[in-house]
Amino acid sequence: MPDTVDVSKDEASLAALVAAAEWQEAASRKAKFHSAHERALAALESRRAELNALYERAVAPESGRREITRVASMIGEAGRAAAEKLSPHLDAVQRKLAHRDTPSEVRRMREQTIAVAEAWLTLYRELHAELLRLAAERRPAGEILRARRVEGDIDHEALSREFMARFPKIRAALAE
Repeated sequence: MPDTVDVSKDEASLAALVAAAEWQEAASRKAKFHSAHERALAALESRRAELNALYERAVAPESGRREITRVASMIGEAGRAAAEKLSPHLDAVQRKLAHRDTPSEVRRMREQTIAVAEAWLTLYRELHAELLRLAAERRPAGEILRARRVEGDIDHEALSREFMARFPKIRAALAE
């Protein structure tokens, strides 16, 4: 199994999609948006295939619980990094979508942008949860889990951001 998950190359496609949804020139906006949207969808499918292959290797009988947990941690961290990069942009697009005077074409573009970004983040969350479930199934029955003491200071703001990124419905309810 790999030691890292490279998220930077595909996230550039998502960033281009978010930027394309904000262009103001009507003629070029549509063409640029569709091009960026297609690239973002292709990047999403590529990442989905890559993560599915990673999951298939984890499901193999020779994969141990510790290795599965390590990969789950790696996927969780990649998901948090993606959420940290995308969330401010996603929030900005959602705020702009809330304006009632937005033309329908622009509204549709923004909705598509939000859908792709949320699908991207959901991909990481679901695989992370599935890997943790698989690791729990492979845990020996008599093994006792012990918590480790946290050393140093806790960054409560970062912890709050991470928690809110995991639960978008709560974030939406708080925004209202």
